[in-house]
Amino acid sequence: MIDSTTSPRLTTGILGSGQIGAASAVLAARAGHQVLLWTRSAHKQAAISAELSKLSAFCEEHMGEPKQPLGAIQIVTDLSLVEAESDVLLECIIEDMDEKVALLSHLTACVNQDKLVLSATSGLSITDMARRSGLEKVLVGAHFWNPPYLIPIVEVIAGEATPPQKVEQACAWLDALGKRPIRCPDIPGFIGNRLMHALWREALALVDAGACSPADIDAIVKYTFALRLPALGPMENMDLVGLDLVNRVQTYLLPDLATNAIPADSLRNRLAAGQTGMTAGQGFYDWRVRDATEVVRQRDLTILHLLRMLGELPEKTT
Repeated sequence: MIDSTTSPRLTTGILGSGQIGAASAVLAARAGHQVLLWTRSAHKQAAISAELSKLSAFCEEHMGEPKQPLGAIQIVTDLSLVEAESDVLLECIIEDMDEKVALLSHLTACVNQDKLVLSATSGLSITDMARRSGLEKVLVGAHFWNPPYLIPIVEVIAGEATPPQKVEQACAWLDALGKRPIRCPDIPGFIGNRLMHALWREALALVDAGACSPADIDAIVKYTFALRLPALGPMENMDLVGLDLVNRVQTYLLPDLATNAIPADSLRNRLAAGQTGMTAGQGFYDWRVRDATEVVRQRDLTILHLLRMLGELPEKTT
């Protein structure tokens, strides 16, 4: 238990020890918070500790020393302890509405004590989640992007009954973690996932049509417009191209783009065959012959380079 007499710092409770939960715990500790990291599985504590150590070392190497003394991270299995001791709670469990509601429904004391509760959902309705869990007055959405220890933006979502001051508290908490909160409407997928899945829908439709291979799509994206995106967003790009040209192209192109309202055959067929992606060894790529660890390492190094180029991180000194 955190001893408030010797540690008056903010206590953040993290519910869930997966990628978002572990990274958020490290970020909160680097912000000087005391952290209670809740997990259902006591037997996973050694693995969780190893992941926390790895993330902490990565952040220290690439982001430098924090500006304030590090907070301690304590791994616990007692949900009532986390609720009682935490000033802010962040739910990070599986992306399933029923699972999230079942967990959040235990946090009734947070309502009585007017504590801030956040859900790291990627696109589920905060309004529905808050209503079903009884947390209408304290729940705010906080969509972290993977990898959460690197991506600066966190989408902040208010439900229909969320008080404005809770949104302000959420943004202040994220600011303290070094994140950049962007307020988004409570619509499916919020903003970022709507944009990303629009791209994915067209990519899958092209594969279904036999127009190109998955590798062709990845090459075209990575070595064409993705190279511009760090410096030039889509709205800026349209202005530079000229809205008259954008209008002319969309006049003939939009009717030919994918409009399917269900997942593509190339996705559903792979799922039916058990080819669920990297963890299964097969998805659109054969991960039995690809080094997933190296792919993730290169991803993170590329993001670090871009963040430094954009001035989000200082240049690394040798």
